[in-house]
Amino acid sequence: MKEPLQRLAFSCLLIVAVAAALLWSDRHSRHSAQPAEAAAKIAVAILQHSSNPILDDTYKGVLDGLAAKGYRDGEKLAVTTLNAEGDLPTGNLMAQKIAGGGYRLGISISTVMLQALANANRAGHVTHVFGAVTSPVAAGVGIQALDSLDKPPYLTGIGTPQPVAAIFRAAKQAYPDLKTVGVVWNPTEVNSEVCTKLAREVSAELGLTLLEAPVEQTKDVREAAASLVARGAQAFWTGGDASVNNAIDSLIGVAQAARIPVFSNIAGHAHRGGLFDLGADYHQVGAEIGRIAAEILDGADPAQLPVRDFMSNRIILNQQTRAALRDPWQFSPPLLEQAREIIQADGTVQIDEASAKRLGITFPPEVRALVTPPAATAPAPHAWKIKRLLYLESPPAEDAMAGIADGFTAAGLVAGRDYVFSDASAQGDMATLPALADSVNSDGTELLMPLSTPTLQIALQKVKNIPIVFTFVADPVLAGAGQDNEHHLPRVTGVYVQGPYGEMADLLAHYFPKLRRIGTLFSPAEVNSVNNKDRFVQEAGKRGIEVVTVPVNSMGELADAALALAAQPIDAIVQTPDNQTIAGFVAIAQAAARARKPLFAFTEAAVAQGAALGYTLDYHQAGVDAAAKAIAVMRGKAPGEIPFTRPSKISLVVSEDNARALGLALPAELVARADKRLGKSP
Repeated sequence: MKEPLQRLAFSCLLIVAVAAALLWSDRHSRHSAQPAEAAAKIAVAILQHSSNPILDDTYKGVLDGLAAKGYRDGEKLAVTTLNAEGDLPTGNLMAQKIAGGGYRLGISISTVMLQALANANRAGHVTHVFGAVTSPVAAGVGIQALDSLDKPPYLTGIGTPQPVAAIFRAAKQAYPDLKTVGVVWNPTEVNSEVCTKLAREVSAELGLTLLEAPVEQTKDVREAAASLVARGAQAFWTGGDASVNNAIDSLIGVAQAARIPVFSNIAGHAHRGGLFDLGADYHQVGAEIGRIAAEILDGADPAQLPVRDFMSNRIILNQQTRAALRDPWQFSPPLLEQAREIIQADGTVQIDEASAKRLGITFPPEVRALVTPPAATAPAPHAWKIKRLLYLESPPAEDAMAGIADGFTAAGLVAGRDYVFSDASAQGDMATLPALADSVNSDGTELLMPLSTPTLQIALQKVKNIPIVFTFVADPVLAGAGQDNEHHLPRVTGVYVQGPYGEMADLLAHYFPKLRRIGTLFSPAEVNSVNNKDRFVQEAGKRGIEVVTVPVNSMGELADAALALAAQPIDAIVQTPDNQTIAGFVAIAQAAARARKPLFAFTEAAVAQGAALGYTLDYHQAGVDAAAKAIAVMRGKAPGEIPFTRPSKISLVVSEDNARALGLALPAELVARADKRLGKSP
């Protein structure tokens, strides 16, 4: 009887969890109309992958395209906007909501959201219109060919192929001696693969050598770009690659250091220092999506609307960048004549009347004006003052800090124009934190980003009228920020980094069954440290592994505590993370090496400092994710409407050299599973 009741209780919990997630996803709904009012309107859902200039322009275009045909939000339409903010599991959940949520029409923006909604809507319960997709056929959603009805009958939309051949020809005209072009790209992205294949074809046609540097993550772009410069690249090209687009400032920075240009199929990169852009006007792309959606709402059968390509090119030139290049690049007269915007040598921007109108800039009809670049991607007409508050510097905290900066850059925001960071650290002194938090209330800070549980706890106590976006926090609920991920304080949101304790316990039980008694240090003064220790003890106990714990009350005690732990009758040390043990991990590694005790941890930095392996969350991604939440707050979203989330990626990092030095042999199967392998620690 007990087992059926347990299964019933578990099933009920799953139902409640899914219901809560769906209720949270509806936070983006742009309507508060009463049911009777909403019933008179047509329910339409728009699913957007993330907030960035390209997709935001597309979204605005969709609404404008619908409105141009008489379908205005709040009048004939009840539009629900769902934005996954770059999180694929969230996007899949939102897609499921649209597929079964009683909507007349679902509109997806981006290749990833096309795939998510098409997969959720295989039964065809909702008509699906898509756009901002490089290659609908390559997306793998059942579209067999363009300009054909060989597709799911409830699905239609447009593709927007990047004009790869055109931009390479324009580059060759601008610099006839061009021989070698470098490209950084992510082979796992369908849209990027399509563009790169086109680049290979046109390069062969023009007699160019295309140097390729594949990457798996955004953080690898800078190093890959530098390798291409070393191989002799005379210019960089980038197409529809999301990983590179999110790190475009890094790519352009490498190019500027080498005094070579970047030409891009993503319009807008010239504003960041690229030489010229030839790409889609995504507002017009969105308007075309809206026009198709309106046609269906007027009664057209989507089964009879073929998927086709739609392209409205937008050219942006940067004379300021051109003047700083090592080679004599020159814009051809046709390119100058067709340009929508030209950034002049003095930094001012010459802009055509159509672009000015779209951006809300009014010029007399008889003139073309010079204006300073409009802050099209800025969330507010001023630079937000953002303070990042640390308890203690450590490699994972620094990774999170770098992720925050990269996240702002990836969103198209500019330091000094859109935001100004200031940083403060307690240097591990708990008594210093209250004063640092107090200063936030009087120094003009408009948004606070605490890193670590102690800083979040103090911020919650001291800072009452400023939005808070945290990261590098183990458990925000335990810190007092709310009841759960969806139900929390109205002025707080963020990203938590609770360690993969169950995964580590599984790994130990599977690969090292002889390790039955292990040890760890913890800091009683840190609530996150106690929580981390307790969670790991619980997970290890489920697998029959005993955990011996030794408290550390200060950094000064750490080395002696590590030696005392290593002297215990234990089979290994598995160090759970907290501020003190992360910052002082070298002392733990030295004690383990002296006692020849295997050492495991939960950060990559720990492996670099002597651990045999680390099961770690991606702290850089935690910073990037926190930046996205901060930007959403800056753009007007209430923090209370943004759920707490955990970085999705867990990495296994190993060092066979460190393992041997600790008297441990790592199984070949485990090494093969590793995401990264490091050499011997210094």
